[in-house]
Amino acid sequence: MDGMDTGVLKDPVVVRRFQPDDLEAALEIDREVFGGYDPTIFTAFYEYYAGSTLVAEVSGIVAGFLLGFKHTPFEGRVFWLAVRPGFQSRGIGMRLMMEVLRIFRQMGALSATLEVRVSNKKAQSLYSMLGFRMIGVCPAYYSDGEAAIVMRLRM
Repeated sequence: MDGMDTGVLKDPVVVRRFQPDDLEAALEIDREVFGGYDPTIFTAFYEYYAGSTLVAEVSGIVAGFLLGFKHTPFEGRVFWLAVRPGFQSRGIGMRLMMEVLRIFRQMGALSATLEVRVSNKKAQSLYSMLGFRMIGVCPAYYSDGEAAIVMRLRM
């Protein structure tokens, strides 16, 4: 992987809607980041929330995904954001988040929420830069027993 991504990000990041052909890449990324999601979750998001299920592509390589949906009439929810390890810390997660927040606003959302692992300081920093603030903690939220920080952005 390291040899493959050398210099690749000189090319633009293209954020687009998830397509069925992206499923294999979604499963690869899920494995690479130890997400452990049931593969049907990606298909379900594509079928039910196509407008806010996003892919970031660099030079034809799927570098990241975001699964989002309208949680309530006035709130969007980011369910999953993942970027391939070789592409992290390059602004791809930021691009995906900015696009889904734009989509949520178009859908009439006044806020957005998400959960993030207590140990995932990199993601917490990204969300804080976007204006998300901690509103609570869910103990033992993840299957491995780790707690989640709940964050909200008022738009």
